[in-house]
Amino acid sequence: MSLVESLSDEQREVLKANGKFVLRACPGSGKTFTVTAKLEDLLNSWSSNYQGIAALSFTNVAWKEIQKNLIDNDISFRFPHFIGTLDSFINRHIFLPFGHLVMGCVNRPELVGEPYGSWSYPILGKGYLAYFQYFDLFSLDIHDCLINIGDTTSCFFGSKWEQVGHTNNILKAKNELFKKGFATQSDANFFALKILENYPEIAQSLVSRFPYFIIDEAQDTTEIQMAIIDKLVENGLEEIILVGDPDQSIYEWNFAKPDLFIQKYEDWDSAILNDNRRSSQTICNHTYYLSSLDTCSTSVACQPEIKPEIIIFDKNAVNDTIDYFIETCTNNGIEINEQNVAVIFRSNSFIDLIKGTTSVGFGVNTNVWATGDYWTKDIVRGKYLYDNGDYITGFKTVKYGLIKFLSKSKSVTKEVIESLLEDIDMDLLRFRTEVYKFIDSLPDTRNISIRDFITAINENNEGFNLALKEATSLTVCELFRDITTQEHKNCRIGTIHSVKGETFEATLLLLKTGVSTHYTTMIKEGNYHLVEEMRNVYVAITRPRQLLVIAVPNEKHKIAWERVLNIEESE
Repeated sequence: MSLVESLSDEQREVLKANGKFVLRACPGSGKTFTVTAKLEDLLNSWSSNYQGIAALSFTNVAWKEIQKNLIDNDISFRFPHFIGTLDSFINRHIFLPFGHLVMGCVNRPELVGEPYGSWSYPILGKGYLAYFQYFDLFSLDIHDCLINIGDTTSCFFGSKWEQVGHTNNILKAKNELFKKGFATQSDANFFALKILENYPEIAQSLVSRFPYFIIDEAQDTTEIQMAIIDKLVENGLEEIILVGDPDQSIYEWNFAKPDLFIQKYEDWDSAILNDNRRSSQTICNHTYYLSSLDTCSTSVACQPEIKPEIIIFDKNAVNDTIDYFIETCTNNGIEINEQNVAVIFRSNSFIDLIKGTTSVGFGVNTNVWATGDYWTKDIVRGKYLYDNGDYITGFKTVKYGLIKFLSKSKSVTKEVIESLLEDIDMDLLRFRTEVYKFIDSLPDTRNISIRDFITAINENNEGFNLALKEATSLTVCELFRDITTQEHKNCRIGTIHSVKGETFEATLLLLKTGVSTHYTTMIKEGNYHLVEEMRNVYVAITRPRQLLVIAVPNEKHKIAWERVLNIEESE
């Protein structure tokens, strides 16, 4: 049976979509399955060999899930089509080939900073030259104003970057490096919009190449990204579907604007998926109170109806709360493993409470990398990712670190790779083999200090002389633990952001009061879907199929959450 034939009547509405269309999908509604079925339907009648569909998403996780569904169902999605993140599409088809037109650089621009590797630039002098090293911490918004996109804690100006003197110097440094061809991902999006504004023929050519767009997780687009989409529409794009859920927008800290999605939902043709294929009706009934949906989702999942529970935890005995949660899972027939059971939280500081470790702490200088060293962080971070199961990203990051080290380059380009392979008389396949050997020679990062790890690299690999900026007792995990999830008591543990889009049989959400506004105050104010902190909670409590437990710090919070989720009145 094809995916199209497996769609419900509600999901089939997307097959009828024509023109500019918005699909709003509640948690557990089978959004990814529906998008994949739409692609299958389009491909069945696609005849052009040179025009394609652009299937995009805000996150890597989302597009890779779509790609997996396509592969699992033997649906070919190759050239002339494109699948990936919105950023990767912008890079490949707008910024990288045409960035020089608006940046003032001579050659093809280079993407630097995360996620493309660490940025490091030598301090060349005083004045604006001293700000080159902070290039990756700032970008420009849609109004050409300077914005902060990174942690300035370790900068000599700290949080005072908005002072006129610092702002002017940062802008001078940014512009100077733009002329050299450097750009962060945020810069790339900024310049991509400028390209489409100044060169409409590029937008028209792109629309001709990709006459159909499907953009998943569109509630998390930034103002610049949505403006890029609008420019394509202005220049002839007629077929576009935006898919998302504004109640699950939790990237405002990264300049996401869910209001943009809502406006499109109101302005364009639209439909809603409100049948929940994940959670029990009981969970749907209670989580509904944090959503902006007009009606409660209808569960079609046939799950046991277990009443959610609000409990109080002691911050000095969090593992007792986890043990209670595990016992509750067992009593309800839920097998304890990382796939079934998750303990999630808003802040990484809970890892210290759970594992009994000492937090690095906000404000502590974790910029331990030596000035002018463009490679050590990549090598260490890549091995950490590799050790924690992200083999593809880990291998790529270590490989880039080695290329930078061997070529003494700030960034990795096609030209740098070709020149290096020629210098070392090695083809790419053999070099990849050597990278794997290098990774195998490195110690495990999960229980070692950063200094001991680097010492081991130097001792075990002739010619290496990696160094840190200063002495530090930090472990590798303390530096990088926020970019991966962990296991504890056979449960998955991680932040809300790390489990977005995933499904578990049971979820324990640990809530502290240490946010900008206490949850009890936010509850009193209402309009929960308008507050990102409450949308974080909504994402967390819509993960489980069967069992939901929320742990709060005191009786006041317990009463408040029972009231807002209408738990005290349930049978």
